[in-house]
Amino acid sequence: MTRVFKIPIHVSQPELVRPETSTPPEFKYLSNIDDQFGLRNHIPFVHFYPPSEDLRARDPATLIKQALAKVLVYYYPVAGRLRSSDNGKLVVDCCDEGVVFREADSDITMAELHRINGGLKPPFPMWDQLLVDDIWGSYLIIDAPLLRMQVTRLACGGFILAYTFNHCICDAYGAYQFITALSEFCLNLNFIAPSNLPCWGREILNPRTPPIISHRHPEYDISDSPTLTYTETDFKLLAQTSIFVSNSDISLLKNQLDGRRNPTFDAVASCLWKARTHALTNPKAITRLLFPIDTRFRCKPSLPKGYYGSAVVFPCAIAKAKEVMGKPLNYGASLISEVKKRVAGDEYRASVLDFIEMNERRGFCMDEAFVVSDMCRLRFAEIDFGWGGGVYGGPGRAGTGLKPGMVTSIIGHKNEEGVEGVLALVSLPLESVDRFHTEVRKQIESATSLNLVSAL
Repeated sequence: MTRVFKIPIHVSQPELVRPETSTPPEFKYLSNIDDQFGLRNHIPFVHFYPPSEDLRARDPATLIKQALAKVLVYYYPVAGRLRSSDNGKLVVDCCDEGVVFREADSDITMAELHRINGGLKPPFPMWDQLLVDDIWGSYLIIDAPLLRMQVTRLACGGFILAYTFNHCICDAYGAYQFITALSEFCLNLNFIAPSNLPCWGREILNPRTPPIISHRHPEYDISDSPTLTYTETDFKLLAQTSIFVSNSDISLLKNQLDGRRNPTFDAVASCLWKARTHALTNPKAITRLLFPIDTRFRCKPSLPKGYYGSAVVFPCAIAKAKEVMGKPLNYGASLISEVKKRVAGDEYRASVLDFIEMNERRGFCMDEAFVVSDMCRLRFAEIDFGWGGGVYGGPGRAGTGLKPGMVTSIIGHKNEEGVEGVLALVSLPLESVDRFHTEVRKQIESATSLNLVSAL
């Protein structure tokens, strides 16, 4: 957890950056995965870059703005707006109205930022200043810019790039692909085209005719009660925190699971689920763990290289809270593994698309639900805009999604001591933060004890 910290910073007025050359004025179809109610929110990211002696005379804000106009020629739907269509369906109006861009200046240095937060990792105490156009919850989805970006120059010559995408236009993989293309133009403004050309292709994920719901979908809310809309204040009432789990800790957790090849995700997600349930949930409740699975490279029909739309499905493990709390770590991990087996193959994604079609883009079930989003393979910190790799790159904060505290992201991370592992970004009521951290450490320490006993 961290306190809010105001840094000396001057932020410019917003401007709209449009594609450098004209692009087709057309409407683009969004898939049912793209425009489902559960993804009608925003996903923020941030990169921190230290100063470079070779580039002190180069202005990162000017460079990135020039490159942005160039990359939007290829990603021109991002410069458009979402519009409402028939039956609540959203479409993209490729109107070239542009994306929001701001530049800012601060008297603080990268070294000082390190000291403020005990290292450059979320939560960032000055986040609201690093991306003043950040949006919490399901607001400014329609008729609003789909990307908002800010470059903050630091006194030492380093800079911070922060941005947030409308989740309907892309998922985390799509955001990574877009920013990678942006970095290529920063490295060479005369670059002809991105090395990975973007492809729209959302029509590939059309529902079937007639729709066929072949799987159960407990990840979606099937009640008739209206879905609550939470305000920015609701989200900010929760505390932001993160917890680092080293690779050696992960090995200890995995040693508690059955089987020889235990996925890192199953061990870490099960640990977080157990800790969060202890910290928040009534033992008599039914709890759900949703975990996005990227279908780009898993399902047929195949999605083309360069596809940047949302391609994730959200399978769901369900258990009694008292069993998640009281049973060994392997219990939760085995539930995750069973769900993965059940949704493997092409049919599950097709069933999701058809379910959404037949159920009016119904939102995710939010009662006692916890989402763990795995971004470990997306190396945001390695993206190079000309200053080399970043000190940190990845999600800007916890608290994404439609319900406060529901979504946790995990990313690959190297801590201040150079130890590698994963970092989980979590949003919780303030009174539950210490309990959550204690429960995670307790599971790791119990794994250590088991390991010592087995070695005797």
